[in-house]
Amino acid sequence: MGPGSARWSSPRRWRYRPPLFDRPWPRVPTIFDACRAVGIPTAAIVADDRGLLCTGAADRRWPPDGIIPSGTALDAHGYPANAAVLPHLLAAVADSSLGFIFGHINEADTMGHDFGPESDAARACYRATDQVVGVVLDALASRWTDTVIVIVSDHDMQSRDSSVPVDPMVNAADGGWDAYIPDGGSALIHLKPGVDPERAGAALLRVDGVETWVRANDSVLIAGLKPGRIAAAPRYSTGGFHGAPITTRTVALVGGGDPAVRRIAGAIATRRPHLADWAPTIAPLLGVDLGHVDGTDLLG
Repeated sequence: MGPGSARWSSPRRWRYRPPLFDRPWPRVPTIFDACRAVGIPTAAIVADDRGLLCTGAADRRWPPDGIIPSGTALDAHGYPANAAVLPHLLAAVADSSLGFIFGHINEADTMGHDFGPESDAARACYRATDQVVGVVLDALASRWTDTVIVIVSDHDMQSRDSSVPVDPMVNAADGGWDAYIPDGGSALIHLKPGVDPERAGAALLRVDGVETWVRANDSVLIAGLKPGRIAAAPRYSTGGFHGAPITTRTVALVGGGDPAVRRIAGAIATRRPHLADWAPTIAPLLGVDLGHVDGTDLLG
């Protein structure tokens, strides 16, 4: 599993905390910060307690302070179950003072990792997740005409094929790298000092299973693997995984009665949006300025 800590409470339940979570994280202002600056109250109701979603500036948060309350129903990976998140999300929806609500539910991700994204168990979970979303939409009925709803996923998922995991170190001497960090269908490749990234990238493409690469900076490359291939790692999920170029596809649905909805729908029908596009698209609808950010306003 590598350095870090884990809590085990069932054959499939795990919580892994890599060392990076104990270090200061780079911070940039979020949409929650921008809303707070102009007095727009916000809420973040999430099935995550590790800070990855960067919701600390939200005015209303659950779990409170990122700590899962004792007795909360958890899924097989230790995240709050959808049913545990839903009441808090509905309470936020019922609060008419809130201008922006971010909700996050996680069970579909857990089921995909454990059983595979196309498994019967995962498909049953997707149907149950749709029902949860439906309950939230029903709760918004009285404010439908001035509401914009955006439903996204943070990644896609794929199942492993039967091939041997990809080990970038088999070509390390030729390529000039000395270490890598696996992430499912991708890997961060650390270059030795003075190695030309272009030469290293060409060597990466000669590693069986590598499909593409991009430069992160002068000393790190990101290797993307072919569909079905997974990077060699201390531990693997039993079902699905992500990280590969093919898993960058995400769900993108919009709804609500606000006039902007039809325009957003037209934009995403023409061009698949990147996750980074959503914040700069939502911000002008709220009347807030995010400054310079990654992504593009889909209505720009």
